[in-house]
Amino acid sequence: MRIAHRFLVAFVLVVVVAGAVLGWTFDTHRADVEANAEGAVEDRAAFASQVLEDRITEQKRAVRIAATDAAIEDHGSDTQRQALEAFVEAAAFEGGSVVDETGELRAITSESGEEADSIGADLSDRAYVEAALEGEQAVSDPFVAETGNEVIVISAPIRNDTGDVVGTLNGAYHIDETQLFEPLYGDSQEAVTVESRGETVFSNADRFEETIDASEELEAADWTVTAHRDRAAMSAATDRLILFQLISGVTVLGVLTGFGYWIYSSTVRRIGRLHDRLRALERREYDGGPSIGNSGEWGRIDGAIDRLATTLDRREQMLLVLNRILRHNLRNTLNVVLGQSQRLETDLEGEHREIANEIGCSAIEILELADRARTTESLLDPVSEPPPRTDVAAMVRRRVDAFERRGESRLSVTVDAPETAIGICGTEIGTAIDELLENVAEHGGPDPTVEITVGCTDEHVRVSVADDGPGIPVGETSVITEDRSISQLEHLRGIGLWVTYWIVDRYDGSLRFETASNSAVDGDSGTTVVIELQRGQVDL
Repeated sequence: MRIAHRFLVAFVLVVVVAGAVLGWTFDTHRADVEANAEGAVEDRAAFASQVLEDRITEQKRAVRIAATDAAIEDHGSDTQRQALEAFVEAAAFEGGSVVDETGELRAITSESGEEADSIGADLSDRAYVEAALEGEQAVSDPFVAETGNEVIVISAPIRNDTGDVVGTLNGAYHIDETQLFEPLYGDSQEAVTVESRGETVFSNADRFEETIDASEELEAADWTVTAHRDRAAMSAATDRLILFQLISGVTVLGVLTGFGYWIYSSTVRRIGRLHDRLRALERREYDGGPSIGNSGEWGRIDGAIDRLATTLDRREQMLLVLNRILRHNLRNTLNVVLGQSQRLETDLEGEHREIANEIGCSAIEILELADRARTTESLLDPVSEPPPRTDVAAMVRRRVDAFERRGESRLSVTVDAPETAIGICGTEIGTAIDELLENVAEHGGPDPTVEITVGCTDEHVRVSVADDGPGIPVGETSVITEDRSISQLEHLRGIGLWVTYWIVDRYDGSLRFETASNSAVDGDSGTTVVIELQRGQVDL
């Protein structure tokens, strides 16, 4: 995957993670807003219920204390009427009444001091009267009085000196006018509803379409207090949160995008250009590829690559010139030397003929060396993509057969190879096999033997060439394996092993040399050369 693609994937991943974090933050904040709203409603319900609890308890106490006044128990008297008027005036009730032990209404008054024409009425069937006559205080459910007002009544029993219940004292609230519920009015986003056995005693929540609710039960009265909070207000807070999150998200993503574009322009794109320049060098295109940039470190890198390209171009030109000298000039000159040596060998006799023959053999040897050097020029070209695949087992058998048909050596070769062994390499691997066989034929003694073994693992194809010759000097193999550098003392006798190494290394393979103790051939000497290539699959 190209670095630009990897950067794009990483950038998208960062954006997705940032978006997820923003989304999670929004959900968390929204949940907090809802939780705060619910908590506020619960607090409001608790506050409202406590206020009513305190006020009703206070009013019940006021009625209970007023019922102990001796004048209140004197039914039908002026003193009872005056005591009742004083009670209504002093308390927060809109009206008051006294009922005797039979349930008959004996006195009634209102906050304005007016009396109704209902004296003598039987109120014994009313629940608050019944409860008070039984000796308990009571708070009535809301009902419509004869005056047409919707009222609630707090009652207390009236006892005589002996403790017997002789009547009830009743304080009445007009629901629409009472100040009992005045503390329940909150801000514009809150409301309270008070219910008694399913009937609404008080409510200011009719202005809201949808609300968040929380309820509390009173102990002083059989009432349920429900606090309401306008859901539209919470929706407005959520909308503001959404807007804030949207602005934050756009800002964050904008910053990320700007930062990502800057990184891409200043680094990623230039790394891509650097990669293209290096690939151009691999393709031997020394004057090709885009400019990386001329600022700061990138400019210095660009200049270094230009200098490297110039150096590689010059060295390749020198190598090609030397190759052509070997292939043309030196070959032509050696052909003249070979021809003259053959002529001298024909004309001369004795020791001089042997000298002429030696000169001819040397010329032939140099010509063969020049032919081998020609192979190096083809190895300069980069490996194609995808790299080629070759049946190494079949190639080994073909090269051994060709070598034996030439009949130029007494070399005895045996091959142990599977039917197929596909390696990632080109057909020039056959040249590497030829070079190893030629090396044994030339340096392996009078009657050398070679065993070639081809094997496969899950990842590699391995070719082992084992001989029983005197072995390759350690100094020469260490040059190939790069344990030592080339010098006047450390060098190879020929070019064959170098060609083999270059071919194997061209396909990211390995070449190693094993001593006689690791060789497949019995004897006191010999060398095993192991070529290891990556294993490939057959293209269908």
